[in-house]
Amino acid sequence: MKTKVTGVILAGGKNSRMGTDKGLLRVNGKKIVERTAGAMKPLVDEIIIITNGNNYEYLGFKTYKDLIKDCGPMGGIYTALHFSKTEKNLVISCDMPFITKELVEFIIQDSGDSEIGIPMHNGKLEPLCAVYDKCCQTKLEELLKNKEWKLQDALGHFKVKHILVSDFMLNKNCFVNINTPAEYDNLKSSEHEYYN
Repeated sequence: MKTKVTGVILAGGKNSRMGTDKGLLRVNGKKIVERTAGAMKPLVDEIIIITNGNNYEYLGFKTYKDLIKDCGPMGGIYTALHFSKTEKNLVISCDMPFITKELVEFIIQDSGDSEIGIPMHNGKLEPLCAVYDKCCQTKLEELLKNKEWKLQDALGHFKVKHILVSDFMLNKNCFVNINTPAEYDNLKSSEHEYYN
């Protein structure tokens, strides 16, 4: 039987460096959040969005506000696991415009029975495009309440599987993310290169 999976889009950040909601930026004519949802939709049972505003309600997915405020991405992941109805949860940040259905499928399938399945490429982990088991919720809550908000540090508390994707990636830009206006401008000026 196919394992049920919830797709989670993290869009609750303050966007302080960008100055505008990153998920609503357009890349190749389409909003980043719509691209992410499109890659997820064929592979998950439900999509939920963690956001502290109402900019994403037009998509028709359930949206939830952070249960513990101002804790960064870890707070968003904790909130997602709290509201999720499935054991497996594919979590992707809203500022990664080049995530593909093929990559998403590979990550879900290869996560196995780990508590967290994280893609790794060129020696770098991508915890904001990863599969989290619902069982992580309790420990995440404990860490957040102790003001231990760094996601990279938190990983040491879980059974983590590194999913090697370097050879698999059809697009070397899959994990590119956008944090500043300069990065967005640079991406816009060389968009064609990101699809090659």
